[in-house]
Amino acid sequence: MMGKTAALPERRGTMELNARNGPKMTEEQITAYLARIGISSPVPLTLEGLGKLQMAHRLTVPFENLDIVAGRPLSLELPHLYDKIVRRRQGGVCAELNTLYNWLLYSLGFQVTSYNARMLSPDTYLFRRHRILAVRLAGGTYTTDVGFATENARVPLLLAEGVVQRDGHCTYRYQQEEFYGWVQCQRRPGHDWERIQAFTLEPQIDRDFDPVLFFFEKSPASNMNQFPRPSLYTPEGMLALRRHVFQVERQGLVVQATPTTPAEELRLIREVFHLDPAGIYEDAPAEGK
Repeated sequence: MMGKTAALPERRGTMELNARNGPKMTEEQITAYLARIGISSPVPLTLEGLGKLQMAHRLTVPFENLDIVAGRPLSLELPHLYDKIVRRRQGGVCAELNTLYNWLLYSLGFQVTSYNARMLSPDTYLFRRHRILAVRLAGGTYTTDVGFATENARVPLLLAEGVVQRDGHCTYRYQQEEFYGWVQCQRRPGHDWERIQAFTLEPQIDRDFDPVLFFFEKSPASNMNQFPRPSLYTPEGMLALRRHVFQVERQGLVVQATPTTPAEELRLIREVFHLDPAGIYEDAPAEGK
C-alpha cells in the first residue's frame, strides 16, 4: 500500500524559482549536453525520459574532486559548470553535477525542484550538503540524482512513504521521520535497510549550495580535499578510487580492491575515468619507474 506522497510547489512557483538561477540553456547547449551523455534523440517529459537522462548521466559523467585536490577553486556559475562538464568533459562533486543537471531538466521543460539533503551514512549529524532533485510527473513526484560517489538509485524514485522500489542493483524506499523529513533507505543484497540521506521540502536555488563547495574545499573535516576520489557508474556496478585504493564494486559491495601509487592513480584517472589529472600529483614519477 502506498503511504503519504510528497506535495511539491505548484508549477508556476517552481519554474519561477529555477528562473532565479538564470536563463534556460539554448537549444545548441541542450544538444551538446545530451551528446555529452550519449543521447542523440529527443527526450520526452515523462518518467521514461527522466530515467533515460539519469542513467545516461551516471554512466558517462564521473563524480570527481580533482579541482579541489589540485587547488583550483570551484564555482556553481552555470557557464563555468557547462564549460567544465560538457565542453571539457570533466566531472564534479555532487553540488556541481546536480546543479548542471538541474539546469538541463529545467531547460528541457521538466518541473524540477532542488532540496538540500543531509547524508546519514555513516550515521552522523553533519550539516545538509547534498543537492537532490525532485521532478513532478503525471504519476507523482520522483527524486533524481546524478551526484553520488557511491552506489545509489540508478532510476528515479517515487517520493512516497513505504513504497519498495528496485533499480536492478539495490532496493530503495522512502520513510518519513519527524526531524529528518523524507529519509531515503537502501538495502544492498544480503544486508539490512540502511538510511542514506534525508531532506525536507524546502526548495533551494543554486546559490544555496555555495557553502557546500566552501566546506569541501577548505574544511579540515572535508573528505574531498585530501586525495583524489573519482568514481564512475558502469552497467555492472562502479569503478572508484577510494583512499588510494582502486575498487571494483557490484551492488554497493567491493569485489576487487587494489592499492595504488600516485603514478598508477594518474593513469587510472586518464584511462579509466577519462579525466584530466593536471595538478594533483606534480612530482609523481612515471608509472613503472
